Amino acid sequence: MASFRSRYRGNFDGIGKLTRLPGVQLACRAAALELQAAAEARAPVGDPEVDRNSGLYKGSFDVIPIEKSVPWRGTPRRRAGARVLNTAPHAWVVEYGNGKTPRHAVFQKALEDVSSRFR
Repeated sequence: MASFRSRYRGNFDGIGKLTRLPGVQLACRAAALELQAAAEARAPVGDPEVDRNSGLYKGSFDVIPIEKSVPWRGTPRRRAGARVLNTAPHAWVVEYGNGKTPRHAVFQKALEDVSSRFR
């Protein structure tokens, strides 16, 4: 009896066109909005009487659509995506900490919260 071995020969140009469709951009934005909501839920908020930046970090999350260039076989290919960022001036200190401020790791914990649903 002869054995049969299946093969897959992908149409990579077609897959590339698929990843640039508006529906893919909307799906990326929906995932980014979910991550934004998780990050806002984890964001620390200081006491307004003591902290002059109370709530600024939590209110500074934003989602922006991106088109990323992904090289494949030496040729740059454009792919749709979305990015979650925080525009507060002290966002880096809140995320990574320094000598006086503890590390909160808001983005890392929010990503773990969202990705734990898929395990």
